[in-house]
Amino acid sequence: MTDKKFYDAPLDQTDKQALADRAEIRELLEYERYTRDNGLYAQEAACYSDDAQIHVSWYDGPAKGYFEKLAQANGGGSKHKINYTTVWVNGTKAIGEMTVMMLSPRIKLDGQAVDLHSYARIFTRLEKQNGVWKILSGDCIYERDELVPVVPGQPIKIDTQELASYRESYQGLCYVLARTGLKSSADLPGDDKPVTVEKVYADASNWFFA
Repeated sequence: MTDKKFYDAPLDQTDKQALADRAEIRELLEYERYTRDNGLYAQEAACYSDDAQIHVSWYDGPAKGYFEKLAQANGGGSKHKINYTTVWVNGTKAIGEMTVMMLSPRIKLDGQAVDLHSYARIFTRLEKQNGVWKILSGDCIYERDELVPVVPGQPIKIDTQELASYRESYQGLCYVLARTGLKSSADLPGDDKPVTVEKVYADASNWFFA
């Protein structure tokens, strides 16, 4: 256990190896999202270590199973708009946090076309293996989301009681998933419950400095 937090590590641009590592990791993380969004699952899998784990709203387990489900669903149709990626390096260990807007496939609620926008941070642990950076785990930290009518000004027919039963940071996502037969955990990391984010950060910090 440590009281140190990975994000307190100062930015040191005089360490040229760490600078090169951060650039390689950013390229890897952004390439991984590109392959995810474009159905290139073999290339996406190559970004991960053999024992990598994925923890997101609709899947929690080994990365291998995640890629299999993605392929079966043809990716699910979602896209990721990347804002920025921050990377911390400690020798052969690294942590990356990427802020994204996730655009879900266009859906219909009671016949009305609606877009779901989810704002989140993709949080990854990485390790340099045989000179190559690989993703060890991926978590999603949810910030908020919104359901937007495709035709501006049209009211959306929503069961507000059901919507209110879901976590604020990803309630629209839960509402949409429920209509596809999927159920999301109520304990995912989200800004509406800071303790859930603190746990992710604390666990990652213990690993980072071990």
